[in-house]
Amino acid sequence: MDKKYLVLNIEPEFRADLQDLPWNVPLDQWNDKQIKFLDIRKGKSKHIVRFIKTKDFSFAIKQTNPISAYFESETFSKLINKGIHTLIPAGYVFYKKNLFEKNSEDDGLAFIITLLEAKSIPHSILFKWDFSEESRKTIYKAAAELLATLHNNNIFWGDASLSNILIKFIKAKDEQGKSYTELKAFLSDSETITILKQINDDHMKKDKKCFYDSMTAISKEFPKDEENKIVFDLSADKKYFKQEYESHYNLLQKSTEFENVTALEIKKHFFKITDQYSIDSILKQIEEHKWYLSEKKSKEVEMKFAAKDWIEKIYDPIIKEFNKLKIFDYFPNTNSVKLYTDIMAHKYYLSIEKGEDVGIYSAIRSYSTKHSNKEESLLSKFMDKLLKRLNKIVPQNYNL
Repeated sequence: MDKKYLVLNIEPEFRADLQDLPWNVPLDQWNDKQIKFLDIRKGKSKHIVRFIKTKDFSFAIKQTNPISAYFESETFSKLINKGIHTLIPAGYVFYKKNLFEKNSEDDGLAFIITLLEAKSIPHSILFKWDFSEESRKTIYKAAAELLATLHNNNIFWGDASLSNILIKFIKAKDEQGKSYTELKAFLSDSETITILKQINDDHMKKDKKCFYDSMTAISKEFPKDEENKIVFDLSADKKYFKQEYESHYNLLQKSTEFENVTALEIKKHFFKITDQYSIDSILKQIEEHKWYLSEKKSKEVEMKFAAKDWIEKIYDPIIKEFNKLKIFDYFPNTNSVKLYTDIMAHKYYLSIEKGEDVGIYSAIRSYSTKHSNKEESLLSKFMDKLLKRLNKIVPQNYNL
Protein backbone atom coordinates (compact mmCIF):
# COMPACT_ATOMS: atom_id res chain seq x y z
CA MET A 1 0.00 0.00 0.00
CA ASP A 2 1.39 3.36 -1.05
CA LYS A 3 0.57 5.59 1.93
CA LYS A 4 0.86 8.79 -0.07
CA TYR A 5 -2.58 7.92 -1.50
CA LEU A 6 -3.99 7.26 1.99
CA VAL A 7 -6.09 9.79 3.89
CA LEU A 8 -6.74 8.80 7.51
CA ASN A 9 -9.15 10.83 9.61
CA ILE A 10 -9.34 8.65 12.71
CA GLU A 11 -9.84 9.58 16.35
CA PRO A 12 -6.45 9.46 18.18
CA GLU A 13 -7.47 6.69 20.58
CA PHE A 14 -8.28 4.35 17.66
CA ARG A 15 -5.52 5.32 15.25
CA ALA A 16 -2.92 2.73 16.32
CA ASP A 17 -5.48 -0.08 15.87
CA LEU A 18 -6.67 1.05 12.44
CA GLN A 19 -3.92 2.80 10.53
CA ASP A 20 -2.19 -0.34 9.17
CA LEU A 21 -5.27 -2.12 7.84
CA PRO A 22 -5.36 -2.83 4.05
CA TRP A 23 -7.28 0.29 3.06
CA ASN A 24 -6.10 -0.08 -0.55
CA VAL A 25 -8.16 -3.27 -0.96
CA PRO A 26 -11.97 -3.55 -1.23
CA LEU A 27 -13.52 -4.68 2.05
CA ASP A 28 -14.86 -7.97 0.69
CA GLN A 29 -11.30 -8.96 -0.31
CA TRP A 30 -9.66 -8.45 3.07
CA ASN A 31 -7.64 -11.49 4.18
CA ASP A 32 -9.02 -13.28 7.21
CA LYS A 33 -5.55 -14.70 7.92
CA GLN A 34 -4.28 -11.22 8.69
CA ILE A 35 -7.40 -9.70 10.25
CA LYS A 36 -9.58 -11.05 13.01
CA PHE A 37 -13.14 -10.87 11.75
CA LEU A 38 -16.07 -11.14 14.14
CA ASP A 39 -18.92 -13.45 13.26
CA ILE A 40 -21.76 -11.10 14.06
CA ARG A 41 -25.22 -11.28 12.60
CA LYS A 42 -26.24 -7.98 11.07
CA GLY A 43 -29.28 -6.40 9.58
CA LYS A 44 -29.77 -5.70 5.90
CA SER A 45 -27.43 -3.14 4.30
CA LYS A 46 -26.91 -1.89 0.75
CA HIS A 47 -23.21 -1.49 1.55
CA ILE A 48 -20.52 -4.04 2.38
CA VAL A 49 -20.10 -4.11 6.17
CA ARG A 50 -17.59 -6.21 8.14
CA PHE A 51 -16.83 -6.43 11.83
CA ILE A 52 -13.27 -6.71 13.11
CA LYS A 53 -11.48 -7.14 16.42
CA THR A 54 -8.21 -5.31 16.97
CA LYS A 55 -5.93 -5.33 19.99
CA ASP A 56 -8.03 -2.94 22.04
CA PHE A 57 -11.36 -2.46 20.29
CA SER A 58 -14.04 -3.92 18.05
CA PHE A 59 -15.22 -2.01 14.98
CA ALA A 60 -17.83 -2.03 12.24
CA ILE A 61 -16.37 -0.97 8.88
CA LYS A 62 -18.57 0.06 5.98
CA GLN A 63 -17.29 0.59 2.45
CA THR A 64 -18.95 3.56 0.79
CA ASN A 65 -17.92 6.67 -1.15
CA PRO A 66 -15.79 9.60 0.10
CA ILE A 67 -18.64 12.09 0.42
CA SER A 68 -20.86 9.65 2.32
CA ALA A 69 -18.01 8.54 4.60
CA TYR A 70 -17.19 12.13 5.56
CA PHE A 71 -20.83 13.14 5.92
CA GLU A 72 -21.82 10.14 8.04
CA SER A 73 -18.89 10.52 10.40
CA GLU A 74 -19.59 14.21 10.94
CA THR A 75 -23.32 13.57 11.32
CA PHE A 76 -22.82 10.85 13.93
CA SER A 77 -20.71 13.30 15.97
CA LYS A 78 -23.36 16.03 15.72
CA LEU A 79 -26.10 13.63 16.80
CA ILE A 80 -24.09 12.48 19.82
CA ASN A 81 -23.58 16.12 20.83
CA LYS A 82 -27.36 16.50 20.79
CA GLY A 83 -27.75 13.53 23.13
CA ILE A 84 -29.22 11.22 20.49
CA HIS A 85 -28.52 7.49 20.64
CA THR A 86 -26.38 6.63 17.65
CA LEU A 87 -23.19 4.82 16.69
CA ILE A 88 -19.86 6.25 17.85
CA PRO A 89 -17.69 7.21 14.86
CA ALA A 90 -14.05 6.17 14.99
CA GLY A 91 -13.33 8.05 11.76
CA TYR A 92 -13.13 7.60 8.00
CA VAL A 93 -10.48 6.54 5.48
CA PHE A 94 -9.92 7.36 1.79
CA TYR A 95 -7.52 5.57 -0.51
CA LYS A 96 -7.27 7.02 -3.97
CA LYS A 97 -4.65 8.10 -6.43
CA ASN A 98 -5.20 11.67 -7.58
CA LEU A 99 -7.84 12.14 -4.87
CA PHE A 100 -8.54 15.75 -5.76
CA GLU A 101 -8.57 15.38 -9.55
CA LYS A 102 -12.07 15.42 -11.03
CA ASN A 103 -11.14 13.49 -14.17
CA SER A 104 -9.39 10.63 -12.45
CA GLU A 105 -10.45 7.20 -13.72
CA ASP A 106 -9.58 5.69 -10.35
CA ASP A 107 -12.74 5.70 -8.21
CA GLY A 108 -10.69 4.81 -5.15
CA LEU A 109 -11.98 3.43 -1.89
CA ALA A 110 -13.69 5.01 1.09
CA PHE A 111 -14.65 3.58 4.46
CA ILE A 112 -16.44 4.77 7.56
CA ILE A 113 -15.50 3.12 10.84
CA THR A 114 -17.72 3.02 13.90
CA LEU A 115 -17.09 1.54 17.30
CA LEU A 116 -18.90 -1.76 17.58
CA GLU A 117 -21.68 -1.40 20.10
CA ALA A 118 -21.55 -4.04 22.82
CA LYS A 119 -24.77 -5.95 23.45
CA SER A 120 -26.55 -4.34 20.51
CA ILE A 121 -28.81 -6.42 18.29
CA PRO A 122 -30.33 -5.81 14.84
CA HIS A 123 -34.10 -5.49 15.10
CA SER A 124 -34.74 -8.42 12.77
CA ILE A 125 -32.84 -10.85 14.99
CA LEU A 126 -34.58 -9.63 18.12
CA PHE A 127 -37.98 -10.15 16.47
CA LYS A 128 -37.07 -13.73 15.59
CA TRP A 129 -35.83 -14.53 19.08
CA ASP A 130 -39.13 -13.73 20.73
CA PHE A 131 -41.95 -13.24 18.29
CA SER A 132 -44.61 -11.98 20.65
CA GLU A 133 -46.76 -8.88 20.90
CA GLU A 134 -44.78 -7.71 23.92
CA SER A 135 -41.48 -8.16 22.06
CA ARG A 136 -42.72 -6.24 19.02
CA LYS A 137 -44.13 -3.42 21.12
CA THR A 138 -40.89 -3.06 23.06
CA ILE A 139 -38.97 -2.57 19.80
CA TYR A 140 -41.60 -0.28 18.30
CA LYS A 141 -41.63 1.89 21.43
CA ALA A 142 -37.84 2.27 21.36
CA ALA A 143 -37.91 3.13 17.65
CA ALA A 144 -40.79 5.58 18.12
CA GLU A 145 -38.87 7.39 20.86
CA LEU A 146 -35.79 7.63 18.63
CA LEU A 147 -37.80 9.11 15.74
CA ALA A 148 -39.60 11.55 18.06
CA THR A 149 -36.27 12.64 19.54
CA LEU A 150 -34.84 13.29 16.08
CA HIS A 151 -37.85 15.37 15.09
CA ASN A 152 -37.80 17.31 18.36
CA ASN A 153 -34.21 18.25 17.49
CA ASN A 154 -35.29 19.39 13.98
CA ILE A 155 -33.66 16.39 12.32
CA PHE A 156 -35.12 14.76 9.20
CA TRP A 157 -34.11 11.09 9.05
CA GLY A 158 -34.82 10.65 5.35
CA ASP A 159 -34.71 6.85 5.53
CA ALA A 160 -36.56 6.05 8.74
CA SER A 161 -36.54 2.27 8.87
CA LEU A 162 -36.28 -0.71 11.15
CA SER A 163 -33.27 -1.70 9.04
CA ASN A 164 -31.40 1.43 10.15
CA ILE A 165 -31.54 0.90 13.89
CA LEU A 166 -29.82 -1.30 16.42
CA ILE A 167 -31.58 -2.33 19.60
CA LYS A 168 -29.46 -2.15 22.71
CA PHE A 169 -30.06 -3.03 26.34
CA ILE A 170 -28.41 -0.29 28.38
CA LYS A 171 -27.89 0.05 32.11
CA ALA A 172 -29.00 3.25 33.78
CA LYS A 173 -29.40 4.53 37.31
CA ASP A 174 -32.28 6.35 38.92
CA GLU A 175 -31.83 9.44 41.11
CA GLN A 176 -31.13 7.23 44.12
CA GLY A 177 -28.37 5.34 42.34
CA LYS A 178 -30.33 2.13 41.82
CA SER A 179 -29.45 0.33 38.58
CA TYR A 180 -32.01 -0.73 36.03
CA THR A 181 -31.96 -1.93 32.42
CA GLU A 182 -33.89 -0.40 29.55
CA LEU A 183 -34.07 -1.06 25.83
CA LYS A 184 -33.14 1.76 23.46
CA ALA A 185 -32.98 2.12 19.69
CA PHE A 186 -29.69 3.41 18.25
CA LEU A 187 -29.44 5.04 14.83
CA SER A 188 -27.07 2.84 12.82
CA ASP A 189 -26.98 4.71 9.49
CA SER A 190 -26.81 8.49 9.21
CA GLU A 191 -26.26 8.71 5.45
CA THR A 192 -29.67 10.34 4.81
CA ILE A 193 -29.83 12.51 7.94
CA THR A 194 -30.52 16.23 7.46
CA ILE A 195 -30.17 18.65 10.38
CA LEU A 196 -32.59 21.53 9.77
CA LYS A 197 -33.16 24.94 11.32
CA GLN A 198 -36.82 24.00 11.69
CA ILE A 199 -38.40 20.68 10.75
CA ASN A 200 -41.85 20.90 9.12
CA ASP A 201 -44.92 18.65 9.03
CA ASP A 202 -44.05 17.29 5.58
CA HIS A 203 -40.66 16.07 6.79
CA MET A 204 -42.21 14.36 9.78
CA LYS A 205 -44.97 12.75 7.70
CA LYS A 206 -42.40 11.41 5.22
CA ASP A 207 -40.32 9.87 8.02
CA LYS A 208 -43.35 8.23 9.60
CA LYS A 209 -44.61 6.86 6.29
CA CYS A 210 -41.14 5.51 5.52
CA PHE A 211 -41.06 3.76 8.88
CA TYR A 212 -44.54 2.28 8.36
CA ASP A 213 -43.34 0.95 5.00
CA SER A 214 -40.38 -0.71 6.73
CA MET A 215 -42.79 -2.39 9.17
CA THR A 216 -44.72 -3.76 6.19
CA ALA A 217 -41.52 -4.97 4.54
CA ILE A 218 -40.18 -6.81 7.57
CA SER A 219 -43.58 -8.36 8.30
CA LYS A 220 -43.02 -10.51 5.21
CA GLU A 221 -40.32 -12.34 7.15
CA PHE A 222 -42.63 -13.09 10.07
CA PRO A 223 -44.42 -16.43 10.63
CA LYS A 224 -47.49 -17.09 8.46
CA ASP A 225 -50.67 -19.07 9.05
CA GLU A 226 -52.04 -21.79 6.78
CA GLU A 227 -53.43 -19.15 4.39
CA ASN A 228 -49.99 -17.50 4.17
CA LYS A 229 -51.09 -14.49 6.20
CA ILE A 230 -49.02 -12.98 9.01
CA VAL A 231 -50.19 -14.13 12.42
CA PHE A 232 -50.89 -10.69 13.84
CA ASP A 233 -52.64 -7.46 12.89
CA LEU A 234 -50.01 -5.24 11.25
CA SER A 235 -52.38 -2.26 11.30
CA ALA A 236 -52.57 -2.57 15.10
CA ASP A 237 -48.76 -2.55 15.28
CA LYS A 238 -48.63 0.60 13.16
CA LYS A 239 -51.28 2.22 15.33
CA TYR A 240 -49.23 1.38 18.43
CA PHE A 241 -46.08 2.88 16.89
CA LYS A 242 -48.02 6.04 15.97
CA GLN A 243 -49.38 6.38 19.52
CA GLU A 244 -45.93 5.93 21.07
CA TYR A 245 -44.35 8.40 18.65
CA GLU A 246 -46.99 11.07 19.27
CA SER A 247 -46.89 10.54 23.04
CA HIS A 248 -43.10 10.88 23.21
CA TYR A 249 -42.97 13.79 20.77
CA ASN A 250 -45.60 15.68 22.78
CA LEU A 251 -43.69 14.91 25.97
CA LEU A 252 -40.46 16.30 24.49
CA GLN A 253 -42.24 19.39 23.19
CA LYS A 254 -43.88 20.04 26.56
CA SER A 255 -40.56 19.44 28.33
CA THR A 256 -38.86 22.05 26.15
CA GLU A 257 -41.66 24.55 26.73
CA PHE A 258 -41.60 23.88 30.48
CA GLU A 259 -37.84 24.46 30.69
CA ASN A 260 -38.08 27.67 28.65
CA VAL A 261 -40.87 29.08 30.84
CA THR A 262 -39.51 28.03 34.24
CA ALA A 263 -35.73 27.81 33.65
CA LEU A 264 -35.86 24.48 35.52
CA GLU A 265 -34.02 21.45 34.16
CA ILE A 266 -36.36 18.48 34.17
CA LYS A 267 -33.61 15.86 34.51
CA LYS A 268 -32.01 17.73 37.41
CA HIS A 269 -35.14 18.10 39.51
CA PHE A 270 -37.52 15.38 38.33
CA PHE A 271 -35.00 12.87 36.92
CA LYS A 272 -37.20 11.53 34.14
CA ILE A 273 -40.83 12.30 33.38
CA THR A 274 -42.62 9.81 31.15
CA ASP A 275 -46.12 11.31 31.27
CA GLN A 276 -46.69 14.68 29.60
CA TYR A 277 -49.57 15.39 31.98
CA SER A 278 -47.16 15.38 34.93
CA ILE A 279 -45.63 18.45 33.30
CA ASP A 280 -49.04 20.12 32.97
CA SER A 281 -49.80 19.47 36.61
CA ILE A 282 -46.39 20.63 37.87
CA LEU A 283 -46.59 23.77 35.74
CA LYS A 284 -50.03 24.48 37.19
CA GLN A 285 -48.57 24.18 40.70
CA ILE A 286 -45.81 26.65 39.83
CA GLU A 287 -48.40 29.05 38.40
CA GLU A 288 -50.38 28.73 41.65
CA HIS A 289 -47.19 29.38 43.60
CA LYS A 290 -46.53 32.46 41.44
CA TRP A 291 -50.01 33.74 42.29
CA TYR A 292 -49.41 33.01 46.00
CA LEU A 293 -46.06 34.88 46.01
CA SER A 294 -47.53 37.80 44.05
CA GLU A 295 -50.36 38.16 46.57
CA LYS A 296 -47.92 37.91 49.46
CA LYS A 297 -45.54 40.53 48.00
CA SER A 298 -48.38 42.72 46.65
CA LYS A 299 -46.64 42.77 43.28
CA GLU A 300 -46.28 40.51 40.27
CA VAL A 301 -43.37 38.09 40.53
CA GLU A 302 -41.65 36.54 37.52
CA MET A 303 -42.42 32.96 36.53
CA LYS A 304 -38.77 31.87 36.73
CA PHE A 305 -38.44 33.33 40.24
CA ALA A 306 -41.63 31.54 41.30
CA ALA A 307 -40.37 28.26 39.83
CA LYS A 308 -37.08 28.44 41.72
CA ASP A 309 -38.89 29.35 44.95
CA TRP A 310 -41.39 26.51 44.47
CA ILE A 311 -38.55 24.01 44.03
CA GLU A 312 -36.82 25.20 47.21
CA LYS A 313 -39.83 25.80 49.49
CA ILE A 314 -42.38 23.21 48.34
CA TYR A 315 -41.08 20.49 46.05
CA ASP A 316 -37.72 19.64 47.65
CA PRO A 317 -39.19 19.52 51.20
CA ILE A 318 -41.98 17.20 50.00
CA ILE A 319 -39.47 14.86 48.36
CA LYS A 320 -37.43 14.85 51.58
CA GLU A 321 -40.52 13.83 53.55
CA PHE A 322 -41.25 11.10 51.01
CA ASN A 323 -37.74 9.76 51.53
CA LYS A 324 -37.83 10.05 55.35
CA LEU A 325 -41.04 8.06 55.47
CA LYS A 326 -39.76 5.61 52.85
CA ILE A 327 -42.95 6.13 50.90
CA PHE A 328 -41.61 3.97 48.05
CA ASP A 329 -41.90 0.95 50.37
CA TYR A 330 -45.66 1.29 49.96
CA PHE A 331 -45.49 1.30 46.18
CA PRO A 332 -43.62 -1.37 44.15
CA ASN A 333 -40.92 -0.47 41.62
CA THR A 334 -40.78 3.26 42.24
CA ASN A 335 -38.90 6.03 44.04
CA SER A 336 -39.79 9.40 45.53
CA VAL A 337 -39.33 11.57 42.46
CA LYS A 338 -41.12 9.16 40.11
CA LEU A 339 -43.86 8.75 42.67
CA TYR A 340 -44.35 12.50 42.89
CA THR A 341 -44.64 12.93 39.12
CA ASP A 342 -46.96 9.90 38.92
CA ILE A 343 -49.18 11.46 41.58
CA MET A 344 -49.16 14.73 39.63
CA ALA A 345 -50.31 12.89 36.51
CA HIS A 346 -53.00 11.12 38.58
CA LYS A 347 -54.08 14.50 39.97
CA TYR A 348 -54.39 15.83 36.43
CA TYR A 349 -56.63 12.96 35.32
CA LEU A 350 -58.81 13.17 38.45
CA SER A 351 -59.25 16.92 38.00
CA ILE A 352 -60.25 16.48 34.36
CA GLU A 353 -62.69 13.76 35.37
CA LYS A 354 -64.31 15.85 38.13
CA GLY A 355 -64.16 19.15 36.28
CA GLU A 356 -62.24 20.88 39.09
CA ASP A 357 -58.85 20.84 40.79
CA VAL A 358 -59.03 17.98 43.30
CA GLY A 359 -55.91 19.11 45.18
CA ILE A 360 -52.79 17.18 46.13
CA TYR A 361 -54.24 15.56 49.25
CA SER A 362 -57.16 13.95 47.43
CA ALA A 363 -54.80 12.90 44.66
CA ILE A 364 -52.40 11.21 47.10
CA ARG A 365 -55.22 9.32 48.81
CA SER A 366 -56.73 8.24 45.51
CA TYR A 367 -53.39 7.22 44.05
CA SER A 368 -52.48 5.26 47.18
CA THR A 369 -55.75 3.37 47.23
CA LYS A 370 -55.28 2.44 43.58
CA HIS A 371 -51.57 1.59 43.46
CA SER A 372 -50.26 0.67 46.90
CA ASN A 373 -49.48 -2.97 47.70
CA LYS A 374 -50.10 -2.52 51.45
CA GLU A 375 -53.17 -3.40 53.49
CA GLU A 376 -55.75 -0.65 53.76
CA SER A 377 -55.31 -0.20 57.54
CA LEU A 378 -51.52 0.20 57.26
CA LEU A 379 -51.88 2.48 54.27
CA SER A 380 -54.44 4.67 56.05
CA LYS A 381 -52.15 5.19 59.05
CA PHE A 382 -49.24 5.97 56.79
CA MET A 383 -51.25 8.47 54.73
CA ASP A 384 -52.42 10.29 57.87
CA LYS A 385 -48.80 10.63 59.00
CA LEU A 386 -47.67 11.82 55.56
CA LEU A 387 -50.43 14.42 55.17
CA LYS A 388 -49.72 15.86 58.65
CA ARG A 389 -46.10 16.35 57.62
CA LEU A 390 -47.10 17.95 54.34
CA ASN A 391 -49.35 20.38 56.24
CA LYS A 392 -46.23 21.69 58.00
CA ILE A 393 -44.58 22.36 54.64
CA VAL A 394 -47.48 23.87 52.75
CA PRO A 395 -48.72 27.32 53.91
CA GLN A 396 -52.34 27.76 54.94
CA ASN A 397 -54.76 28.57 52.14
CA TYR A 398 -52.15 27.32 49.71
CA ASN A 399 -53.57 25.43 46.72
CA LEU A 400 -51.16 22.54 46.08
